[in-house]
Amino acid sequence: MQRRVINEGHSIGNHTYNHLNGWKTQKDIYIENINKASVHINSNLFRPPYGKIKRSQIKLLKDLHPEFKIIMWSVLSGDFDTGISCKKCLKNVVDNAGSGGVVVFHDSEKAFNNLVYTLPLVLEYFSAKGFAFEKIV
Repeated sequence: MQRRVINEGHSIGNHTYNHLNGWKTQKDIYIENINKASVHINSNLFRPPYGKIKRSQIKLLKDLHPEFKIIMWSVLSGDFDTGISCKKCLKNVVDNAGSGGVVVFHDSEKAFNNLVYTLPLVLEYFSAKGFAFEKIV
């Protein structure tokens, strides 16, 4: 699957092996979990789960892997929240995304209904406004 995603022009990034919350995890355990994921994910991109990473974890990660780029988001779509409607998910992205932004969507069962409704409409909306979409490298 990883090869297919890359062949279709997308980027893949590390997100820890066990989706750890950096604020609640000791730095050595956090880095070990990133390294464990790196065995399966060949990428210099890292997005901290929940957007939570301590400065000490950033420093250690950069010391051990200076090639890593830490990627944060500007809009969390909320697609994973089964308590919000597809329309609310769409409104959240449209109201909060802008030029240079990074919008997070999730590829999961929990997010599926919101994702398949929202993502095409987001792409259509911002394309009509002249935005271009680029992969993160």
